[in-house]
Parts: sequence; structure tokens; C-alpha cells
Amino acid sequence: MKKTKKVKKVFGYHMILDLYGCNHKACGSLEICYNFLDKITDIMKTHKQAPPYIIFTDGKKYPDKAGLSGWVPIVESGVSIHTLTVTNFITIDVYSCKKFDQKKIKNFIFRIFKPKKYDTKYFPRAVDYIHPAK
Repeated sequence: MKKTKKVKKVFGYHMILDLYGCNHKACGSLEICYNFLDKITDIMKTHKQAPPYIIFTDGKKYPDKAGLSGWVPIVESGVSIHTLTVTNFITIDVYSCKKFDQKKIKNFIFRIFKPKKYDTKYFPRAVDYIHPAK
């Protein structure tokens, strides 16, 4: 019986974006946010498991939280978005076990949401994960 060698490498990559002063129409548009989630998987070159799921948060019931929340599941993990229409603020999480081009992702996001300011973080996930050898 042949022994399989265990290989230690990064499990995934996570990019977090906080977008300030975004285009108001984009913040509150189901269509724009749905299309964003639907198309980002092509830019990442990942495999969508299901169509994006996106919902409104009731602005009358939760006035300081009015906006949208959405997610698209991908085989390689997922992408989520949360918008606050009252302040034109958006948070986006891009997580994938397949490495992706940060610059292409940012350019795509900035074209759609047009933030006046942004913060971003990018880091490896599960750096101690042991992958089975192939």
C-alpha cells in the first residue's frame, strides 16, 4: 500500500471591501445588485452553484438598516453583499479557495457602485490546512 503525502498550503483567499458614498441608485437596486452577484463569478472564473439570492431589509421596520443583502454560492465558496441605502454604504466579501485577480474584482465593483472612498483587506484563509496529496 502506497502512503499518501499530506501537502500544507493555503485553503482560500478572502477580500473584504467597505465602500463609502456609493451610487444611491445602485445601493437600492435589486436588479443592479443581483446582476453584480451573477456576473462576479465569471470575473473570478469560478463555478456558480445556484442563482444569486438577494432580499430587501424593510426600511420602515428597520430605518437605519434599509438596504439589500445578497449572496451567490460558488463551488469554491461564495460572494456576499450588504447595502445601506440611507448612507450609500456597501460591504462586499469575496471568498474563494481558488485564487482570483484582486485588481479585476475591484475594477468591476468600482464601475458598478462608484464609491467615493473605500477600504479593502485581502488575506489567505486556513494557512494551516492540510490538503490530501493528489
